[in-house]
Amino acid sequence: MSSFVRTILAVIAGVLLAYGLPWTLERILVESYAGGRPMGAAAYFDVRNTPLIMFGRVLMAFMLSVLSGHIAARIAKYDAERTVAIAAAAISMVLIWDYTGGEFAWGTPIWMRIAIVLLTGPSMVLGAIARARAAEVQAQEAAAQAAAQGRPPSSQGTRP
Repeated sequence: MSSFVRTILAVIAGVLLAYGLPWTLERILVESYAGGRPMGAAAYFDVRNTPLIMFGRVLMAFMLSVLSGHIAARIAKYDAERTVAIAAAAISMVLIWDYTGGEFAWGTPIWMRIAIVLLTGPSMVLGAIARARAAEVQAQEAAAQAAAQGRPPSSQGTRP
């Protein structure tokens, strides 16, 4: 698979994961907290805007964005940090639009909108950096193991 195709797939996957995972888990969290599916947007936001759920949503935004960045970096393989930075910029623009002009922007407190927008992009890049460092460590370990066995280092057994 070409580097360009991997880059496009990584950006798309990063945006979909960083946007879809927190939203899906938020719905599950709200429905389990409410004891069922809240009927209507107002009832949903009444449950979602409790302090515990809002804290969980911001924490999920951070953790799942790191995971999304890590996965997107694995897909990209080459130049992963830059590729994930593109995905992070795209998801930040989507979130800004969603929280300013989206249909349900009224139901989210302003501080939470700002926190999620400010956390999501940098968290994705953090996940990409962690993946890049892990790939470097794996490559170094493979080279050291190859040297210990007396054979030339090869990049076939490692994944960036």
